[in-house]
Amino acid sequence: MTTLPTTVRERIDLPSPPPTASASGPGDASVSFQDIMSIVKRRMFLITFLFLFFSSLAVGGWLAAYFYAPLYPGEAFVKCVSNQPKGTTIYDRELSEREFERFIMTQALFAKSPDVLFAVLQSAEVRATEWYKNTPGDRREIEIFDLVQAAPQRGTNLLKISVETSSPADPHVIANQVVRHYLQRVKEHNTDEFRHEREVYQKEIEAVQGQIVDRQEQLGNVQTKLPPGWVSGAGNTSADEYREILSVVTQYEQMTLELEGLHKMYTNPSRPALSPEDTQLVDMDPKVATLSNQYFQLAQNLKVMKKQLGARHRSVGQAEDFLQVVNEQLEKERESKLAQILAYRQQQVETAFNNMQYALILAKEQLADSEAKMADMDQVASQYLTLQEDIDVLKENREVLGGHLRELDRIIQERTAVRIEVQQTAIEPLQRSFPQKFLIPAGVALSMVFAVGIALLLELIDTSLRTPQDVVRYLRIPLLGAIPDADDEEVDIDPIEMAVRDAPHSMFAEVFRSIRTNLQFAAPADRQRTVVITSPRPEDGKTTVACNLAMMVAQGGRRVLLVDANFRRPAIHRFFESQSSRGLSNILVGDGKLSELAVTTNVTNLEILGAGPLQPNPAELLGSEQMVAFLAEASEMYDQVIFDCPPVLLASDACVLASKTDGVILVCRAKTNSRGIGSRAAQLLTRMDAHVFGAVLNAVQTRRGGYFREQLKTFYDYSADEKDTYQAYRAELPAGEDISERSDGDGSGGGVA
Repeated sequence: MTTLPTTVRERIDLPSPPPTASASGPGDASVSFQDIMSIVKRRMFLITFLFLFFSSLAVGGWLAAYFYAPLYPGEAFVKCVSNQPKGTTIYDRELSEREFERFIMTQALFAKSPDVLFAVLQSAEVRATEWYKNTPGDRREIEIFDLVQAAPQRGTNLLKISVETSSPADPHVIANQVVRHYLQRVKEHNTDEFRHEREVYQKEIEAVQGQIVDRQEQLGNVQTKLPPGWVSGAGNTSADEYREILSVVTQYEQMTLELEGLHKMYTNPSRPALSPEDTQLVDMDPKVATLSNQYFQLAQNLKVMKKQLGARHRSVGQAEDFLQVVNEQLEKERESKLAQILAYRQQQVETAFNNMQYALILAKEQLADSEAKMADMDQVASQYLTLQEDIDVLKENREVLGGHLRELDRIIQERTAVRIEVQQTAIEPLQRSFPQKFLIPAGVALSMVFAVGIALLLELIDTSLRTPQDVVRYLRIPLLGAIPDADDEEVDIDPIEMAVRDAPHSMFAEVFRSIRTNLQFAAPADRQRTVVITSPRPEDGKTTVACNLAMMVAQGGRRVLLVDANFRRPAIHRFFESQSSRGLSNILVGDGKLSELAVTTNVTNLEILGAGPLQPNPAELLGSEQMVAFLAEASEMYDQVIFDCPPVLLASDACVLASKTDGVILVCRAKTNSRGIGSRAAQLLTRMDAHVFGAVLNAVQTRRGGYFREQLKTFYDYSADEKDTYQAYRAELPAGEDISERSDGDGSGGGVA
């Protein structure tokens, strides 16, 4: 097969296989229900042990408490009623309810007061109880505080006083004695505190009454400043006067504007304005009327003369001249009269305008006085209303305080502030209060919860890569296969690096058949000619995977070259029969050729190339042009070239080589590599533009609910049934042919993906 080398071919991004169905998605770190069930299966032994342990503790503790430390209850109920003054308003009633809650809580504390409990210890009934006899004298006063419980019953006026002892004859006796001495202390309690409170209320009432008198005096003084009829509601005369003056000012302002317009019209020198009445007065003047009549008669005579004598007659010319003289006299007289009238009108308008301005000024002064007077009245009226409201509020407070004072007088007269009634006395207990039977199933259920919780906690705090789902979920790369731990393999394989050759029908070999198959589907054949195998850290099993995968691919019929590219700690030469000390480093420095240094192994189609002499600059050699030429030559000679490289997190060799090859396989060791280490290794390869075919999870342990337990059992049970067929098949092989040469050459197999 002839293909172009990797450095010449165009690099094409290959799609990654989708994640396994058990994972929620790439990079999804959420825990699903299937994950929880898987954890439960894997931790079944631990869960069973913890469940039995905790259940034994629960049942044993219940039995010990039942036989050696039982408790019997004694309960008495007391009804408490407060005679404190009740609130009158809604807010006061709500406050009164909260006060009652505090009151009944106070009574509960009072029932457990040292005076009451010490008196109980002195009673003959309590001294005769088993509890008193069995309790040391220096401990009785301390333990009785824990023995007696007093608590109000929610939603009622009842106070429950309870006692629990290990003897059934004691609790009701002690409880009844507590109730008796509590009642006695309540009856002895006087009402001195309410007498002091009465004095406080009396002083407050007197202070409020004094404030009412002061407000009433101020109200009388303010009332004298108000206009007559304002208090009785007859109306505000100041406001009426203000409105009248405002109307006059508005009227004067309008008339002033009109006179100002006339004044401008008559005083305009360019165009004096005359009304038709003024023109009529001019025409009625005697002198103007005489001249006007004379002018009219002359005009009529002129028309007659023109008809009789002609327009060019001398007499007609004289008549026209005389008519012109009369007309000039008429116009002159008319203008004289108009000028006299215009002067009169101007003087008249100017006088009226000045008078109106003066009247407007006076009206505005009256308006300002009225407005100030009305503002003063408004302030006085507001003060009057405020004083009246204050008086009403003070009177209302006086009534409330008077009601409280009357309640306090009633309490003081009755000589009691609390009314206590025994609702139910304590009786001899009929059954235990502890331990209850329901504690057994509850303890068993809690034991299961604790057992499962501890198992889940151990799994969740373990951040190592343990399962194939962890690889897909946290590393975000496909999973090519999971290799079981060599200690769980039923077939003795030593060394494990040669498992495919030495034990071709073991479960270990089957897993590598699965890895080979998955690798074939990860990319086209010509895109996986050169493959780098590395791991995050040392001892993860990358050499084991490289050797076994190379042998398995060679058994599939492809020519394979296994190259030891680990210049820091080479290992491949220890597992194959190669005595040559020359290898890859010699080729890269120009001291040999691939065809001369490649060593043929006893596995068909497989040749190996050692690391050669160790070099001081391995990363530079792997990134050199000689390495590019070597990859091209190896791709021409072999179908697949597999490189065993150093750990990717310890040296840059793997990253340098991975960026020049078709892809890389990351080997992670279960329970050793953490999720963070594996993720950093995968991200480092991705940032170097290396195509990651997938990951191989190595050394996965078999356990209940694990990944290989059932498969190993089924595989070897099936292998046992086929043992005779296998032996017969082996006998039919030609002499010298190994069975590994015919093992699953098509790449199929029942490995774990």
